[in-house]
Amino acid sequence: MLIDLIKVPDPTSIDDLLDEPLGLLYLASSLRNNGYEVRITNLSGHTVDSWKTEIKKADLHGIQLYTPTAHIGIKIAKFIKENFNTPVICGGAHPTALPNLKELSVFDTINVGEGENSIVEIADAYRDKKHIPRIIRSKFITDLDSISLPARDLVNMMSFHRKVGGKRCFGIVGSRGCNYKCNFCDRSLFGERARFRSIDNIVEEIRGLISDYGVKNFEFLDDMWTVTKKRLREFRDKAKELNISYRCNGRSDVTNKKVYDLVYDSGGTMICFGIESGSQRILDLINKQTTVEKNFEAIKVAQSAGLKVMGYFIAGFPGETRETIQESIDFIKKSGIDQAQFYTFIPLPGCAVYKDPKKFGITRMSKDYDNYFHVTGKNGRGGKIIDTEYLTSRELQEEVKKIREFLREHKWSGGMQDYYEKDLGYKTN
Repeated sequence: MLIDLIKVPDPTSIDDLLDEPLGLLYLASSLRNNGYEVRITNLSGHTVDSWKTEIKKADLHGIQLYTPTAHIGIKIAKFIKENFNTPVICGGAHPTALPNLKELSVFDTINVGEGENSIVEIADAYRDKKHIPRIIRSKFITDLDSISLPARDLVNMMSFHRKVGGKRCFGIVGSRGCNYKCNFCDRSLFGERARFRSIDNIVEEIRGLISDYGVKNFEFLDDMWTVTKKRLREFRDKAKELNISYRCNGRSDVTNKKVYDLVYDSGGTMICFGIESGSQRILDLINKQTTVEKNFEAIKVAQSAGLKVMGYFIAGFPGETRETIQESIDFIKKSGIDQAQFYTFIPLPGCAVYKDPKKFGITRMSKDYDNYFHVTGKNGRGGKIIDTEYLTSRELQEEVKKIREFLREHKWSGGMQDYYEKDLGYKTN
């Protein structure tokens, strides 16, 4: 039985081939370990309609859906039905948040939640011609070490563009879930409590990647990499001989220098903080559970340990004004942060704002999911989704245009992805 797992293209992305499709590679590994033949059809880089010649027949097709590109995934499913008349299943963040959405009726089976175990159950049912519910709600996998390592051999790993320190890097997920409750985040896919892989399991994956590809640069994609000094110390001790470099994410309310010393000593070169805003009022509305002052301190402490610091910022969270946007720009200038990225706020299905827009002062919220993208193209403007009493979506886009002008004029430090300088015109020291 041949199962084809399809990565949907994202035409709004500046570089759609930045990262390998790790989610699908995990699913592929689970299926293959259970005796199935698996193909990955990576449509990254295609336009809305140029993918059609890439779709080939299989016994079962699986499509991963994210909200801003779900409409393309639905088109792909309809194309498969019309041309091959074979079953098509879907999973991912969008159907997990909205499994009963009318537009998903084209899919024979919808997986809600993590898919490594449930996709095997679904495949078994199709193979054995057994009845299966249309919506499958999978349980969280408590032992992450039990999940097979991603089947990276099914894609051309050298075709992806992500870099750390100017060198090719691969992504690694060290944990799933998050213990915090930011109002912009949908936690339905991976849960509200963090679950961790063992350090031995992570090091095993790194050793394999070095052996197979000669790559020694990595990006830890999980939110909780710096959660405890114990894990960082164990990783430092067990990975030190590998001589790797990596960047990771961290909480900006962590101001203990020992944490950042451990990141640096284990090969860390950059840490990325979800700063979100330079306004305390906006941080409180987000439920970020930190302060502007702690954000300043975390940046300085991490830099003192030898790390470059990237800050992620949101423009347009409900309550945002022109003045609070200026506070974020002033924060960047004052903090000396090495790099910064801004994303237009989008109320992704499942997050607190999406569930109760009136509570957050939203006067209009579109359900046109085709426009639920955070950033697109060289102007960096996201979709026009919400209006508030402070800023309409059109007014917000004008503010984002000014933010982009500031980002292009500011001098940044540390290695950037190629498109930042080439396509966006950012400047580095």
